[in-house]
Amino acid sequence: MKIGLVGLGYLGKIHLKLLVELLKEGKISSIGIFDINEAEKLRLANEYSVKSYNSLQELILDNDIVDIVTPGETHFDIAHMCLKHKRHIFIEKPATKTVEQSVELKRLAEEQNVLIQVGHVERFNPAFVATQKFFHQPIFIEVHRLALYNPRGTDVSVTLDLMIHDLDLILNVNPHKVKNIYANGIEIVSPTTDIANVRLEFENGSVANITTSRLSLKNMRKFRVFQKTAYISIDLLEKKSEIVHIKEVDNTTPEDALILSPGNGIPDKEIVIEKPEILPINAIKEELQSFIYSIQLGKKPIVTIDDAIQVIDLAYKIEDIIYQNKLAVLSSNTH
Repeated sequence: MKIGLVGLGYLGKIHLKLLVELLKEGKISSIGIFDINEAEKLRLANEYSVKSYNSLQELILDNDIVDIVTPGETHFDIAHMCLKHKRHIFIEKPATKTVEQSVELKRLAEEQNVLIQVGHVERFNPAFVATQKFFHQPIFIEVHRLALYNPRGTDVSVTLDLMIHDLDLILNVNPHKVKNIYANGIEIVSPTTDIANVRLEFENGSVANITTSRLSLKNMRKFRVFQKTAYISIDLLEKKSEIVHIKEVDNTTPEDALILSPGNGIPDKEIVIEKPEILPINAIKEELQSFIYSIQLGKKPIVTIDDAIQVIDLAYKIEDIIYQNKLAVLSSNTH
């Protein structure tokens, strides 16, 4: 499989380094790169000994897979060109600027019989992967994603920049339809929302509460899931997971077990803490490798364009509610 990488910014350079590792491991046969910054493109081509293309079209025609790591507003046009030439595409999140654009990419991929994977990288976070088998009918999900300020990405709101990762994870572990959305947000230093809090209510009665900020004094990425008989805690930043199981006390319960005694006639419960093995993997490398395997085996990618459509649709609904609430506050302040 020959891979062409489009976009050599901060994230594109990370992709290039990891693609070179995959090349050395024999997972792909060649790498080509293109960027509108000619000097940077030639520098990196020389540093990593990869092929440099003079045009986007040339790269597309010469490769089996195109890895799109360009600014979000360019995704659709580049992806559309790739699909027209029957190329498989890996496309960074958010896949496109609108739901309609992602729907069009889906239609074209199906027509051309090629695959699309979207770069929702937290699905490949080893701490999240290690807990997959423990998710069972979540009742309450609580997420905190806090980040130090970085001007990169502030051209879009924190919802589309950071919260979108957690929306994808939430819809992955809780496949029920969203019934109600409550959202508030505020701009502090950028023209778009910097801090947001969202409550999602699902048709099955479950709830997700999300707090996202890009103006924090520390980084935090915690994802907590509460179920009837278990509490799952995932630290996506530190790559740690913990599952707290709650079981009825019976004759198999050890004498030194941690026991919860609610009283009032409620039976005692045994608390069992499990720490699943966290594999030392690089999530970005894992998602790229996973996509290569999907193509070779003719299987659906782990993160599909359908997933991206759901997430983008939900993110924009949240954005709209935040905007409407801001208008309501402004209106009340003028009276």
